[in-house]
Amino acid sequence: MRRPPLRRALAGVGALVLVAAGVFVLSRPDGGGDATAADRGRALFVQEFTPAQGLGPLFNERACAGCHLEPRLGGVGRRGLATVLRVGQLAGRRFDAMIGRGGPFARTHSVSELGTSCTIAPGIPAGANVTSVRNAPALFGSGLIEAISDRQILAGAVARGGGVHGRANLVQGADGRVRVGRFGWKADTPTLAQFVAEAFRNEMGVTNPAAPAFDDAGAASPGGACGSQSRAADVGREAVAAVAGFVASLPAPAQVPADHAGEEVFRQTGCQACHVTSLRTSTRAVPLYSDLLLHDMGPLLDDRVDQSTATGREWRTAPLWGVSRRTRFLHDGRATSLRAAILAHGGEARRARQRFRALSDADRGRLVAFLESL
Repeated sequence: MRRPPLRRALAGVGALVLVAAGVFVLSRPDGGGDATAADRGRALFVQEFTPAQGLGPLFNERACAGCHLEPRLGGVGRRGLATVLRVGQLAGRRFDAMIGRGGPFARTHSVSELGTSCTIAPGIPAGANVTSVRNAPALFGSGLIEAISDRQILAGAVARGGGVHGRANLVQGADGRVRVGRFGWKADTPTLAQFVAEAFRNEMGVTNPAAPAFDDAGAASPGGACGSQSRAADVGREAVAAVAGFVASLPAPAQVPADHAGEEVFRQTGCQACHVTSLRTSTRAVPLYSDLLLHDMGPLLDDRVDQSTATGREWRTAPLWGVSRRTRFLHDGRATSLRAAILAHGGEARRARQRFRALSDADRGRLVAFLESL
């Protein structure tokens, strides 16, 4: 059954955005003047793009909110899931993201479904022999994560005993600077603006100066194959900045008073070696329960996909703030309980998993109760 348009689920958000050739114009139901920057970003976040506004030719969703809707705007997908497929080609130990040949993401829809003539077929591109399911995370607190300095994250890249030793994913941003990655399941994106820019292109086919068209039929101009689309950017830097600003404004998840007995079990089990309580910005502590570093998580979580310097077995320590409001866990949403997510850990977390298994039922309950307070 085809889902109802997102606009029905978001009726009353209060703005309509028309986006074309990098320019966006807003009108408000009350006929008022210019909306604030937050209004602009929010409106673009919920806007269902059309082919005339740059959608496609292939896409997964028509709006950012299609993957970030529950329990409120900026959260996760419907019923906790909004999955996409990352794809690639593995030859021996060499991973190829198939840039220019349909990668790095498979798309599930074509603009032909919306009445635009297009012969490019959605789905896994020919030649791909690796797929990795990725579930969209909640975006709350992203502005605070952005405010944590590279130096603060790098300071945690030291041996912590028990085989735990995280490392930063050093990536080159759109501006050419090499920075510490912090966004994405493998921390392969250094800034929130770049994260938004790539989401526009990868999920909706909406290109922009920071994430231009790939040179392939699946994302670049197909000439006459898909309407009148061109290789020019579909939206400008202002639109990307507005959405990044809206995402940065989303508050961090609220936490109820922690179960201190459970927090002590969490620490003694070894979970805190990677899920460190907080990192600091220049002005405050950010209680995200993550070091934002890559860690080898073992064979059960190996997706065989390399991203920047991250290998298939390496994942960014997932922030635990807000975990109590989630119903699906791990990068692919496979786990439906915190217990199942913990038991999938391996590699550097192997000893912590073994300690968790050895806990008494009471202590295991205390640990889970602590997580459910975050």
